Amino acid sequence: MTCPNVDTEYPGLAYLCPLDEIIVTQARDALHDIIGDRARISYTIFNNRGQKIFIAVRIKGCRKFTIKVYNIYGNEVIEVRRPFALCVNRVLVWAPPGNFVGSVKQLCNKYAVTNDSGVKVLNIRIQRPLKLIYNIRYVCGVEPIGVIKQHWDLPQVGGVKNFGVSFPVQLNVQDKAVLLGACFLIGCLKY
Repeated sequence: MTCPNVDTEYPGLAYLCPLDEIIVTQARDALHDIIGDRARISYTIFNNRGQKIFIAVRIKGCRKFTIKVYNIYGNEVIEVRRPFALCVNRVLVWAPPGNFVGSVKQLCNKYAVTNDSGVKVLNIRIQRPLKLIYNIRYVCGVEPIGVIKQHWDLPQVGGVKNFGVSFPVQLNVQDKAVLLGACFLIGCLKY
């Protein structure tokens, strides 16, 4: 996918501006070799048309980890960190690296999405446990605005674990980056 010509404060996140869905696959790509990924866990991130928008690598720790997300030019655009904590399941998201944009934290059977100021902006709650479908809602909303779910219909990467997140196109790009972090926390790492 070519980078859209969008006026945004964070040019590395311009790829997210026109999107309403992101699909994360645990699959290695030739681009992973260019950025020096060797023994790490690799992800390739697509839009809903099957066009590659990002690649990511997970640097594994015992209970903590860091996921670095790169654009197709090899520039790091998002960093997702899970700090070490025995009882807390959460990730912190920087986009671009060095600029904290928000976090996702598990609270019993739901997840709270907060912005850079710590204000809760979205809730994520499981809708269908056996189908791995999670609804995303605004804090004060009743109707879902998106979902995090397992994907089976991405022909480019058949046979691998795919998770996707959908959201409104008009959602701000920082919140889209945090929802990508939620997709890593809930989908790719939990199941």
